[in-house]
Amino acid sequence: MAIEGDVTVAVANPDRREIGVTVAANGTDRVAFQSLVADDLLEVERVIHATADVPVGLLARTLELVLGPGGKRLRPTLVLLASHGNARASLQRRIDLAAAAELLHTATLVHDDVIDVAGSRRGAPTANHVFSNALAVLTGDFLFGRSGSLVAGLGSPAIMRAFSWAVMEVVQGEMRRPSLDTDLEATERDYLAKIRGKTAALLAMACETGAMLDCEDEASRVAHHAYGMSLGMAFQIIDDILDFTGTEAELGKPVGHDLRQGTVTLPSLLYLRAHPADTVVRAHLGGEGTIGEGDTDEAVNLVRNSAAIGEAHERASAYALEAIGHLASRPRTPARAALEALAEFVIARHD
Repeated sequence: MAIEGDVTVAVANPDRREIGVTVAANGTDRVAFQSLVADDLLEVERVIHATADVPVGLLARTLELVLGPGGKRLRPTLVLLASHGNARASLQRRIDLAAAAELLHTATLVHDDVIDVAGSRRGAPTANHVFSNALAVLTGDFLFGRSGSLVAGLGSPAIMRAFSWAVMEVVQGEMRRPSLDTDLEATERDYLAKIRGKTAALLAMACETGAMLDCEDEASRVAHHAYGMSLGMAFQIIDDILDFTGTEAELGKPVGHDLRQGTVTLPSLLYLRAHPADTVVRAHLGGEGTIGEGDTDEAVNLVRNSAAIGEAHERASAYALEAIGHLASRPRTPARAALEALAEFVIARHD
């Protein structure tokens, strides 16, 4: 079905032409690289929403709220693509693993919203805003438990270890607080370490466990883990760029949210490196000086209209190419082509 306002990105590899990278302008339709596993994703969706079928009415309501805005289901897509074509892994086991990855991700988002005192996510109210911080934390805990239950049902200690590793990495990433230093390179190293833990680790886990499911191909496991890490770095940097260049409707939160929160990201770091005398952006990130009315909008515009956006995009593109390179030793299959197209989509996306 044609979608008005689609943006199509050409791909250099002819193996990926059938898959393409078509980004729906409204953000609600499956992007083209998911077509290979579209039917499987519908089953994953069923498992995800069945999680809210619990006897405790209050928990059912909080779960329905946090499981409602689906997003693009990137993590289950990665699981399904990494396990695609493995005849030893039954469809149900692939679906359970994919659902577990998404529920784990959702649990981290629920806890993130509590930490950030966020009132909305993807344009919808958060559990902590509608209910309370306590109920949101308990809802996140339940999702962690449900994710673990699905993984335990697979009977693979190795996959359980990979999930546990990802949880520990996310916590460490969340607890990193890069702050402005006279040495901006040190600050950038802290920022990169943060996004490796907070974002890339979950994508790496999704890819790695998909490749591991009922399979003992160590080379495949390593390649998919590395692909996921590089993909995650690209994904988060693009997210940080969109925080300056997107619209509130696309982002589901105010433009410049990170800057308003005093969160250091790559675009703002690159801007400060090029503008050492700046005081407006620095005041938001370093607590130096007074932030007056309209200063935040000015700071957002300074970064948005600077070369820092293009430089950050180049860095994200380099990570995406690195991700594709990690798959070079794998057989040329439709799943590999879809993963390569996914990496290109991450760079092309606008929401």
